[in-house]
Amino acid sequence: MNYQFERGKIVHIPVDSGLVAKELREAEQDLAAAEHSLTEENVKWAIIQGYYAQFHALRALVFSRGYREKSHFCIRYAIEALYVDEGLLPASILEDFTFAMRTREGADYGCIYSEADARDVVASASMIVDQVGRLLD
Repeated sequence: MNYQFERGKIVHIPVDSGLVAKELREAEQDLAAAEHSLTEENVKWAIIQGYYAQFHALRALVFSRGYREKSHFCIRYAIEALYVDEGLLPASILEDFTFAMRTREGADYGCIYSEADARDVVASASMIVDQVGRLLD
């Protein structure tokens, strides 16, 4: 199992379908907000909202397997171990999420962002939310 699991950064919890549904709803709402922000040319918020759409969607998957992460970065490790390594999701999901995480941090903390990055983050958020929704059906 993954090093983050061994270190206690990803812990086992009881599966709670209500919690899974709540995270997926958040992902869908954040995606809609990100898409709206793009149309309003508010690229910083589109990046932030697009990242959180990805985060909540992937978190729903982690919760559905009976795990909880202790940091945003650990979501990546959990998805890798529980879904990518098992062949349920493509590795590109990890690349998209890592890009969104770094881009969101740049926008949030460094005031560094671009329209092209916002479009990339929102497009990958749309794809991730869709894939997660299909996996959870």
